[in-house]
Amino acid sequence: MLETMTHPAKLLVKLHGKGSRHIELIQEVFTIGRKVDNTLAIEDPSVSGHHARIAKVQAVFFLEDLKSTNGTAVNGQPITRHQLHDADVITIGQHRLVFQDTTTTGTHTPASAVDLDRTMVLRETDSAPDGRHALTAKVLIVTGKTDKLEYRLTKQVNVIGSQEGAIVRLTGWFAPKSAAMIARRGHSYSISPSQGAKSLLVNGIEVMGQQDLKDRDKIEVAGVTLIFYILSAT
Repeated sequence: MLETMTHPAKLLVKLHGKGSRHIELIQEVFTIGRKVDNTLAIEDPSVSGHHARIAKVQAVFFLEDLKSTNGTAVNGQPITRHQLHDADVITIGQHRLVFQDTTTTGTHTPASAVDLDRTMVLRETDSAPDGRHALTAKVLIVTGKTDKLEYRLTKQVNVIGSQEGAIVRLTGWFAPKSAAMIARRGHSYSISPSQGAKSLLVNGIEVMGQQDLKDRDKIEVAGVTLIFYILSAT
């Protein structure tokens, strides 16, 4: 049975590198994305133009992913459509949105106790929406300047670049802050160039948009060559 709500719900919005603010969900449809026509516009290349939306159906709120490039997660789990409950943490790229409705009964953690700066990690035991376990993967550095030779891809969106928080940290003098992004969604990984990036090759072929990754694919970006490995899939 759907839970009903008697007061307007709110979002506690924590954009990466910025402060937090509250937004009341008073619209029937609340859209999130990179383009300025969204209710909440997020200027970030990892966020799709129209990334996700929150729709109010009678007194219940649902979050829907709008077939975004890098996906949408709730409490660390990738979603396509999800009924929102108090203290649910929505992850879009490196950004956190906490759904708040204190009138809803249940055992969810209060939103004030949620650590918005904590990295939401999809562990090997996490399950995809259809009940199977999600993939885990890593990349090995073959050539180029990085701070390690091996990286586990633990986030939903894994940035390759020199910026703080990048999973694959580039260390060359002219390394771009963000060269490419490897995204995980359920049972697949894909890679896409960051906005303004010069060149991204997978197995010697230039990637212009988004490309799915397979085990042992060779990635070349920003002077670094990496080999992509699938670690597990059940």
